[in-house]
Amino acid sequence: MNQCDEQRDCVKGVFAHCVGQDMDGLESSFKLKQKRTKHAIRVVGLNFTNELKDASSTLYKNLSKTFQMLLEESLKSVQPDAKVNILGFTNGSVIVLYQVASNKPVANDKIITSLQSLPTNFRIETIPDDEIPCNDETYGTTNYNSIAEIPCRNRRGVMKRRCGKNGNYEKELDFCISEEINNILQVVNSTDLENTFSSLLQRLSNVTDVVNVTTPGNVQAVVDILTPISTVNTTANETDVENFLQTVSRVISSDSIDTWRILTNTTNENKPCSSSQLLQSVENFNTRLNLQNDCFIIKEKNLDLRSARIVHQNNNCSINAPFVNVSTEEYSSLSASVFIPSEEFEDTPNATVITIAYPTWIDILPNTTTFGGNFLINGLVVTTTLKNINKPVNINVTFSPRNRKLDLNTAMCAFWDFNGTGAWNNAGCKPEINGENITCICEHLTSFSILMSPDFIDDPALGYITIIGVAISIGSLFITIIIEAIVGKHVTKNKTSYTRHVGILNIAVNLLVADIWFIVASAVKPGTGACTAATFFIHFFYLALFFWMLTLGLLLVYRLVFLFHDLSKSVMMGISFGIGYLPPLIISVITIGVTYPRNSYTREDACWLGWEKEYPLFAFVIPALAIVAINLIILIVVIFKLLRPTTGDRSNNQERETFKQVVRSIAVLTPVLGLTWAFGIPTFQKGSPKAFHYIFTILNALQGFFVLIVGTFMDNKVRQALMKKSSSAGFSSQSNSTPTARLSSKWNHQFYKRKKILEDVLAIGHKMNSNSEIKINFPETESCTCKETT
Repeated sequence: MNQCDEQRDCVKGVFAHCVGQDMDGLESSFKLKQKRTKHAIRVVGLNFTNELKDASSTLYKNLSKTFQMLLEESLKSVQPDAKVNILGFTNGSVIVLYQVASNKPVANDKIITSLQSLPTNFRIETIPDDEIPCNDETYGTTNYNSIAEIPCRNRRGVMKRRCGKNGNYEKELDFCISEEINNILQVVNSTDLENTFSSLLQRLSNVTDVVNVTTPGNVQAVVDILTPISTVNTTANETDVENFLQTVSRVISSDSIDTWRILTNTTNENKPCSSSQLLQSVENFNTRLNLQNDCFIIKEKNLDLRSARIVHQNNNCSINAPFVNVSTEEYSSLSASVFIPSEEFEDTPNATVITIAYPTWIDILPNTTTFGGNFLINGLVVTTTLKNINKPVNINVTFSPRNRKLDLNTAMCAFWDFNGTGAWNNAGCKPEINGENITCICEHLTSFSILMSPDFIDDPALGYITIIGVAISIGSLFITIIIEAIVGKHVTKNKTSYTRHVGILNIAVNLLVADIWFIVASAVKPGTGACTAATFFIHFFYLALFFWMLTLGLLLVYRLVFLFHDLSKSVMMGISFGIGYLPPLIISVITIGVTYPRNSYTREDACWLGWEKEYPLFAFVIPALAIVAINLIILIVVIFKLLRPTTGDRSNNQERETFKQVVRSIAVLTPVLGLTWAFGIPTFQKGSPKAFHYIFTILNALQGFFVLIVGTFMDNKVRQALMKKSSSAGFSSQSNSTPTARLSSKWNHQFYKRKKILEDVLAIGHKMNSNSEIKINFPETESCTCKETT
């Protein structure tokens, strides 16, 4: 395996593109300088056969030679010295994995262009960089997200590796089986278990006490041994149950939690996961127990069993089984209690109740549910079974939550449903808050626990508020943009008002585009490329909105503080657009560039910036709240300046009115938008109060409405311009019907105005005794000079 297989510098493109140097000391210095790049293409029309897995087969050699010649010929136009080496073929029509060696790396766009020259009898499709097959001397060639297997050395079982992104195999998984456990597995599969299961359980308990049973291979082998034993059609004594549960306790230790997750992730989709198989085996085997006494207790490190035979005394035979003081240290704070009222045991003198509590199964069982939503197991897993009773039984199980910060109102009582591949089911169970605990009231017996939501509130009211609010916001923003387009020329008489209206228009446009991308994000599946794109654009346009608010604030400072410095309108626009869009673009690109390769850019359950690891959400929250703080400081400075104007202030009355309108816009929009995200921050935390979700949803959904009211309707000039437009439209309609009357009215009006002015002039003349000149200003900017006579 060369260095390109072990360490890659990956470049994104249509092809997976990895660059490295061949460090084989036997190659010439020329070859050492060559760059080697891996690529993959899909050839539609060819059928994959098993011969293409064998590099020595005739078909493999012929296809390798054919594609080597075709690819080299097609690459000559972009890289004449390029040499192609076919690394392997995989299924998917036929996927060809090949390596290009040349003096310098070949750009992806040039490779794509060169592939267009391949013969028309081959239809070529490109493979995205994160779906390129993996190639290894040991594991061979494997498609992305597929698992390759090789036999273990000197042991039964296999070693496995999953093909990850960019053609890299993931960590090697040990599915090898120890010799001792494998011997027991062979016996279980070949003997009559009714007569031998007791000795096999004793033998298995002894082996697991000395053999490491935390590897995937040994854990799966133990599950495969206990599954058939649990279905043996015979009774089991207390020793058998003890040996059985001792083995179970060892394979579900806290050291094996990662192993169970590996088993879950590598299980066939149509097959129950290994943890579900083991849990069902425990329940099945419990029904075989034949109590020798009235009660029986087993306390292992990772499980606690309480069993009791029903004894009727004065018709009081209720079951109350508390589970406290869990032995496993990291789960020691957990507790549970099972209560079954005496009425459930009437006329059942031979009934036996067996209850087991498991701490580590919180982290072993998957959190998949039959009722949807994102939930976590937040309490002990408790298994309760009854023997010799067939009617439905009501049971109350009280749990202490593992994470007390989660909202108890989101708790769901659920049991593990073994149907299909296994999942949590809440049918027949309902939760009740009992102080700091949760009591589950269920109508059946099986494995129970409480599931609680870490970050998702399934509240229909929030959904309706979001839908209605976003609709109002989008409609308001469209109205804002239309109004700005209609009255823009009439309310931008100076550079300050012009910059303000450009800022309001850009705030409206950015918020409108962000809302549209929000709708797109809610419709696409999390974790997809479309989800990543939606997250990027939502991040960028929301940031642009805040930076345009900063632009308005800086405009105020410039126009009122720097009195003797003036900039042209074009320069001010260039600075405004630079501040409004360049920093958001830089922040958004850096955020996705740093976090996307580490799978932390988006959240697992939503198309928005991630929060669980590396905190990319800070790339939005910190700039937004910083701008809010800066604008609040600017407001204080500007308001003080307006209240105490200084001598020599260049601002005329019209511009000062514009200043005041800018102040109003920032004074209202900054707190509104700032408070919106201030209330939003607590919602990013798991278990946040529902009130924060409601406040954030309402404020966030109605931001467009606030922009319309504050940026448009609260502007006197805009209102006057709209009224003037409306009245002039009506007046114009009337004038079109009576042009002659309108013209006559205008001349009569001018005649009487001038007559009145001349009468005033003559009156003044009678009071004066000498000739002088009097200059009189007429309306409509006309003037004349008259000679006085006496």
